[in-house]
Amino acid sequence: MTARPGNGGAAPVVDATKELWSRLARPFDMAATVDAVFGLSPEVVEQLAGVLVATCDEAEALLAGMPRTLRTLKSAVGVNHERCVGELRGPVQWSETLAAQASSLGNRDVFVCASAQRAFDVDANRVLVAALRAVADAGRDIDAADDDSHEDDGLRRARHNARTARRYLDHGALAQVRLEGRVSQRDLRRTRGGKSSRSYRPALAMLERVAEPLTLEQLMPYADRRTRAQHAWLLAVIDELGSRGLEVPALRAEAGSLFGGPVEYVHPRRRGDRSRLHGVLIGTVLVDVPERAGERDRDRATAELRARARGRDVVAVLDAADVARAVDHAILVARR
Repeated sequence: MTARPGNGGAAPVVDATKELWSRLARPFDMAATVDAVFGLSPEVVEQLAGVLVATCDEAEALLAGMPRTLRTLKSAVGVNHERCVGELRGPVQWSETLAAQASSLGNRDVFVCASAQRAFDVDANRVLVAALRAVADAGRDIDAADDDSHEDDGLRRARHNARTARRYLDHGALAQVRLEGRVSQRDLRRTRGGKSSRSYRPALAMLERVAEPLTLEQLMPYADRRTRAQHAWLLAVIDELGSRGLEVPALRAEAGSLFGGPVEYVHPRRRGDRSRLHGVLIGTVLVDVPERAGERDRDRATAELRARARGRDVVAVLDAADVARAVDHAILVARR
């Protein structure tokens, strides 16, 4: 059970945002979810994620080890049928040779030979290419900026690593690798269990890191007092509904809000948009903590909430008893 904030929402529990994060439906779109939970725009999230991914320890290890990795790339030996004139470059493929000579007006100096050729389009190299692309893509938007004169060290490092990853992707052997979309689970399993797994560990680690480009710990500094208070009361509302047999499904991000059954959460960042409310909605009832920390004047808190509710019923939350009152009122409104 989630602890609830006291004193009018002035002291929300430290773990409220972490608990909310754990209740999100997965998998989820990182940019859309961070937008809904923390009020950071998708553009900001993408840049933040790009910097963190392109400069993470896994990216640094991958790029630092690339010279050695390129010297020990896994390959397979393939057979290439090559048309030769006046020389033999491998076993003669006689059926193909006779056809080639016939099409060359009987030229007896034409042969088709089978020559061995190293092929680099194998599972482990597809994993490596996917990891390098992750670094390159993470820095793509950063690298497209016009001016880097005002960048901090993190941005400059992200740009540098992205460019380095792109150079490695242009390497002759890796240019042979065909990878459409994401690397397959089969390729990942075979790379982990293969004889060359040690050489590809940095690539595997990079892909694991990319699976969650932003960790909750990295996002927590963006949860201010009001955000944490709203998260705590949102969880309290969900728990209250659950105690009445109204289970709320895992929350999902959509159109800048969090949704779960009859509950919607809109971050205060949206308050500048007159077409959007902010706070917790139970059906059509707007529930929110006071604008000022420690507010104890219920009439004033309710009046301020009603002023931005656009005609909706409201319940200002100043203490734990208000959660049950808010749910009671939302049920009553729904039955009208």
